[in-house]
Parts: sequence; C-alpha cells; structure tokens
Amino acid sequence: MKKTLTILFITVASITVHAQTLKDSVNVLYKNYFELLRSKEKLDTISFKVETFGELMESNNRQIKALTDAELFSLKKQLEQRRKKIINTTEFVFASNASLNAIKQLDATSDYLTQISHLNNPDNSELGFSLSNEIARILEKDIIKGNHKINGVKKEKFLSFVDHIIKSPLTESITSAIPVVSSIKSVVDLVIGSALKGKDIPLEDVKALQQSLKVYLEHYEGLAKAQTDFEQNIGNLDIRKEGLVLLLTQYTTERTNTLIPNAIKENNKSVSLTQLINTHYTKDIVQQKVDHIINANPTDHNGHLTNNHLNYPNYALNQAKFIRDEVESLSKEYISIFVSYQAALKGVLEKSKTIGDAKKIDAKIVELEKKLSDVKVAFDDNLNMHKLNITFNTLVQY
Repeated sequence: MKKTLTILFITVASITVHAQTLKDSVNVLYKNYFELLRSKEKLDTISFKVETFGELMESNNRQIKALTDAELFSLKKQLEQRRKKIINTTEFVFASNASLNAIKQLDATSDYLTQISHLNNPDNSELGFSLSNEIARILEKDIIKGNHKINGVKKEKFLSFVDHIIKSPLTESITSAIPVVSSIKSVVDLVIGSALKGKDIPLEDVKALQQSLKVYLEHYEGLAKAQTDFEQNIGNLDIRKEGLVLLLTQYTTERTNTLIPNAIKENNKSVSLTQLINTHYTKDIVQQKVDHIINANPTDHNGHLTNNHLNYPNYALNQAKFIRDEVESLSKEYISIFVSYQAALKGVLEKSKTIGDAKKIDAKIVELEKKLSDVKVAFDDNLNMHKLNITFNTLVQY
C-alpha cells in the first residue's frame, strides 16, 4: 500500500511542477493524507475539522460503552456492525465519485461562459458599441478625413483590409479576447505602415488613432486578463480534483481487494473510477459477497470477525473523512473562482461605460449575475454535498 501511495504522490507532484503555488497546495493535500495513514487512529494529524470528527467518535464510544450490558459487544452484534460498515462504504464511495464528477461538468456553466464569449465578438453590440463599427468610425475621423485615397490606396480597399483584420477567422474561432486585442494592434500597425509610404498620414494622426483606440484596447485586454486568470484557476482546480480522484480510487481499490483479493489490479489507468465502482464496488456486489461469506457458517461470529476478507480498519474512517472534507473544499473553491471571474468582468464592464451604453452595460451585468446564480444552483444540485454527508455520517455511526 505504501509503495502504491508513494507512486501516487510522485505522479501528482510531477503534473503540477509548472505551477509552484498549485504544487504546494497539492503537496499539502497528500502530506496530510499520508500523515493520516501513518498515524492510523490519531485523528489530530489533520488540521481541519478534526475537532468535530473527534467529538463524533468520542460520542459514539460513549454510546457503545453505555450499551455494553445490552450485548452491543457480543460477537454477533460486532459482526452486524462490521457488515454494515463494509456495505455502507460503497454508498460513501458512490456519493464521493458523483460529487467529484459534478465539478466542472455543468450545462449551466456552459451557458454562462457562452454569454461572456459573445462579448469578444467584434460585431457584438450588446454593450452599446460594435468594435468593427467603432474602428471604421475612428479611422474615418482620425486618418481618412474625407479623402478618397490614402497614399495611393483607395479608401474602400483600405477599410476592407481593416475589416478583414478585425473579423479574421482566428478571431471568430477562439472565444478568448486576446485575438481581438491582437487585431486592434494590427490595425494600428497597418496605419503606421501606410504612413511610412507617403505623406497622407502625418505622425499626429497616428497618435490620435492610438489614443482613440486606447479605451477599446483596454476593454478587450481587461476581458482577456479576466478570462486568462479564470481558465488558469479552473485548470489548477482540475489538477487538484484529479489528485483527489486518484485518492478515492486507491481507497476504493483497498476496500474492494480486502473483500475480494486481487479483484482490482492497481495502477490500471485504462479504467475510470466510475467503471471500477460499477464493475466491482456497487452496494449489491459487496453485500452479496459479504453475506455469502457469513452465510457459509452463520454461527461462527468470531471466525468472521477475524476473517481478513471482512477486515475493516479504523483508519478507513479517517480516510473517508479526509476525502469528504476535500470534496467540500474543492466545491467551495470552484464557486469562488466563478465569483472572482464575475467580479473581474463587472469591473471591466463598469469601466467601459465611457465607450458604450451605460444602461445596456448594466443590463449585461445583471444578466451575467443571473447566469452565475444559475451556475451555483445547478452546481449545488449536482454536487449534492447533502447526500455525501449523509453517507459519511451513516458510515461512522455504530
């Protein structure tokens, strides 16, 4: 087991080498997990939520002692409790996997991000301005100035080149605002190139163009930065999520192979956790196997309690708590990233009221906030922490 977990640690650490902050975060997760396994029954090795868990276990122990006279510790009763724990763990694993699968897999999220990507379309006028029209207007005002030609190039041809730059296939195929920023800069480069070839465009006009385009450049750069930060944060969270999936996979493998030795081959990357659970670790499969072992000699309670196939170590509960807590932590960070993204977008849009329609911009902010609210509701429904907590609480109760 230690060898497997060591390999698991090295794998995840290598994935995160490109981001020191993320690497530190994942390393802390695994350090806590390994410390938990080494300490077995020492619940104080995990720094978060240990007090609550310790109180729960202490309360359970008091209840057990109080019920000693009622034969709670009879061999038959112990076996019944062992059986419940083994079977109930399947429900916990199923709920944990479902919660992890919910992260980043929401239709509501797609709808929210689609609304944002529309803002990067040069023809979009939801904010009260269209970049394509604005650049054409600014060029007419600062550069063309009523002339039919610019250094020998017809106005229509010049504007068509500009329109092509702004509406290039690259800009249309990528949702990021970065291509739009590049297009605006390319327009300036085109004007500068034309200015160098003749006398029709003086330096002062180029400067005026740059100044006029500055606010639009800042707008799309703001959108680009907000999106880049968002995608990076989501990507980092996804790596943490995959690390937790590996831990849950290892946990499921241990519990399965204890009951059915070698049922699951470790380090089999071709099989997903969901497939593994469906094939080897559903409630029905485990219950049938446990009952088959017990029913083979139903009165040999002591023999069953010492049977390695029915072993259930106390540290398995600590592992379960660790996984439950990490799922909850990831879910909160996931929503936090979206909230931060929304705040960054709002800041960009508020600043851009000088170039757009303030009422339309306010309406877009309200719309995005509504979409984000839908994301939160859908996420909570799919994550279903309530279900995960119920399965965990059932698991630790006697």
